[in-house]
Amino acid sequence: MEGNLDYIYNELRETRTELLAYLNHNEKDERILQYIVDELNDIEAALEKMKFGEYGKCEISGEYMPYEFLQTFPTAKSASELDHIEQYCRKPIYS
Repeated sequence: MEGNLDYIYNELRETRTELLAYLNHNEKDERILQYIVDELNDIEAALEKMKFGEYGKCEISGEYMPYEFLQTFPTAKSASELDHIEQYCRKPIYS
């Protein structure tokens, strides 16, 4: 998984740069400001985990989460987040 982390690392850094640029912009939309700050905190936490070799480890079970999940949700902290997100991604039974 080590080589694959380079992609996620670069994506996190790029997203952090974009969000910081938004925060430094003069006209901020106060309605989304807290979401941006929260996302920046999550990105910083993920980058810190990468620095210490703890990235991808579930904070609850200690097991590593699937790379595909981390690639889609790189700031995930636990496998339970996967369950929470999956409920919004399911297709309806009846169409």
